[in-house]
Amino acid sequence: MMTSETPSEQKAMLERQKKLRPSIFIDISFGVLFFFVAREFGLVTAALTGAAATLGLFAVQPFTKHGLLGGFAVFCVVMSLISAGIAWGFQDDLAVKLRGTIMSIVAGSFALYDGLVLKGGYLGKRMALYMEGIGTLNPRKASFALAGATFVLMSIDTPLAFILTTDQWIWYNAFFDNIIAIPIIIIAMLMAREKRVTSPQEKLS
Repeated sequence: MMTSETPSEQKAMLERQKKLRPSIFIDISFGVLFFFVAREFGLVTAALTGAAATLGLFAVQPFTKHGLLGGFAVFCVVMSLISAGIAWGFQDDLAVKLRGTIMSIVAGSFALYDGLVLKGGYLGKRMALYMEGIGTLNPRKASFALAGATFVLMSIDTPLAFILTTDQWIWYNAFFDNIIAIPIIIIAMLMAREKRVTSPQEKLS
C-alpha cells in the first residue's frame, strides 16, 4: 500500500510553488496581454508588444529577488514572434489555418532538442514545476512527452485546416482546440512521472 506525501515533502512542494508564483503570474499576464492586443490591434502588434514586455522583464530582473523569467513567458514570446512572421508573410486563409501546424513543428522540435541535448533543462524543468500536483516529473521525460503531445495535436489540427471553413476553424481554434489539448498534455505528463521507489516498510504496510 502506498502512503501519502510526508509533511516535509508537502512543505518542500509548497515552498517551490511559492517561489514559482511570480513566474506563473508573468505567464498569465502575458497571455492576457497578448489576447487583448491581438484582438484590438492584430497578431503582429501583439507579438511585438510581447517581445517588448520580455525585454522589460530582462531589464527589471537584476533589481528584484523574484524569478520573473522562470516560466514559459520567454518561450511563448519567441513562438508568438514566429507566428506573427507567418501571419505577416502569408495572407492566404489556408496558410493562416496551417500556422498551427508550423508552430507545432517548431515547438515539438524544440521540445525534442530540450530532451535530447538539454536533458529537459528548459521546457522539461518548467513542466515538472508547473505540473508538480500530478506527481514528480522527470524533466527529460517531460520534454519528450511534450514533444509527443505536440505532434499528436498537430496530427489532429492539420487535417481540420483543410476540412473546416475559415469561420469554422476560427471557432475551433478559439474554443475547442484547448479542450482537446489539455487532456492530451495531462496524459503525456502522467507518463513522464518518476517511478516511485517503495521502501521495505511500505511493502509491509
